[in-house]
Amino acid sequence: MLKLLLAVDGSESAAHAVAHVAKRAGATKDGYQVHLVNVQYPLHGSVAAFVEANQIKQYHQEEGMKVLASAREQLSAAGVACDVHLFVGEPAEVITRFAKEQGCDEIVIGTRGLSGISSLLVGSVATKIIHLAEVPVLLVK
Repeated sequence: MLKLLLAVDGSESAAHAVAHVAKRAGATKDGYQVHLVNVQYPLHGSVAAFVEANQIKQYHQEEGMKVLASAREQLSAAGVACDVHLFVGEPAEVITRFAKEQGCDEIVIGTRGLSGISSLLVGSVATKIIHLAEVPVLLVK
């Protein structure tokens, strides 16, 4: 069985990655174990200082579940079961660490398609994952 980590962030390219996995895994039904992952960025320290910890936790939970809902529905419609995981932290580090912990064979992510100077200055999550991952990374545009 092939273990896939499918990371989603609510972007259009993430939706394309979900569609790719749904098509790929849906064709075999039992040959894939899909870990559907969303990583929420932590709130900035100055904001977190004025908000209770349980409210921050609830905020991350609600935002993450919004992002995961459509991906989960699309996979389910294709007959692909998935385990849903929600984290808070730096996305590239969390995703690659979780993939290693779970023994995933591949990481599938969408790329927002940053070009040239934008990707150099901003540094995309996809680029960081490629550098940190110990398994193949499939970028879906």
